[in-house]
Amino acid sequence: MKLKSIVLAAALLPAFGSAFADDFTVDLIGGPNVWSASLGATHTTGAFSDTFTFSNYSADNGTVFASLINTATTWSDLSFDTVTLNGVNISTGDIGPLSIAAILGQNVTGPLTLAVSGTVTGQVASYGGDFNVTTPVPEPATYGMLAGGLAVLAFAARRRKQ
Repeated sequence: MKLKSIVLAAALLPAFGSAFADDFTVDLIGGPNVWSASLGATHTTGAFSDTFTFSNYSADNGTVFASLINTATTWSDLSFDTVTLNGVNISTGDIGPLSIAAILGQNVTGPLTLAVSGTVTGQVASYGGDFNVTTPVPEPATYGMLAGGLAVLAFAARRRKQ
């Protein structure tokens, strides 16, 4: 009796779909003021949850511009349910056969983690996109103020020494 139940459960398992969870480490290239990477994943029918952790990013803060996109085919489609960057929700949408998620100038600090979850209907579907981080570049006036401040400190130290 138990063997019959196990065989029946195993036979019905594909009918219910399955959930996939993948973790990716993506090397950001560039720096010190502009980093970028391409990312994406492919999944079969069912729910999925992907986590992208970005390495080689050494800035304390920056601004992220990114996009993810999927184009539906006659045999498959992918829809984004939630997309978050460091825990902050990112807007997603379905426009005709396109499923998109866009990050347009989100300020970030520290390590970067992008979490993407969604559903694949049909056989197999994939999504891809670009991830770019820019950091503030000091203005020339900032360097001038730094040099002036150092000159004042040097002058004060020399006067004290005499």
